[in-house]
Amino acid sequence: MRVVFHPEFPGDQRKFEAGYAEISAGLALRFRREIDEAIEAIKASPSAAGHFVNTGSEVVPEFRRRNLQAFPFFVLYGWTGELLIFGSIIPTRSDPLNWLTRFPER
Repeated sequence: MRVVFHPEFPGDQRKFEAGYAEISAGLALRFRREIDEAIEAIKASPSAAGHFVNTGSEVVPEFRRRNLQAFPFFVLYGWTGELLIFGSIIPTRSDPLNWLTRFPER
């Protein structure tokens, strides 16, 4: 299985981590660890690590979300069996219709 990160994925992580760092260095570290753990869980079992994406108007089975446990975010990823694509780190409160914009081939 080939693993690919969207070019903006690391920037997402840094942006949200910086927001937590303004509150506490320890909180930022916990956020980074939780993202890293989610990525590893997804790599280990992409079909079982997350939920299908539901935009409210449709379920999109090609894409999944892995919710973080202690932070209001999720990791959005696509999986074809041969290719695992990490698309974004998204706040759970965001508009579901915007979640798939990093996967224009869809």
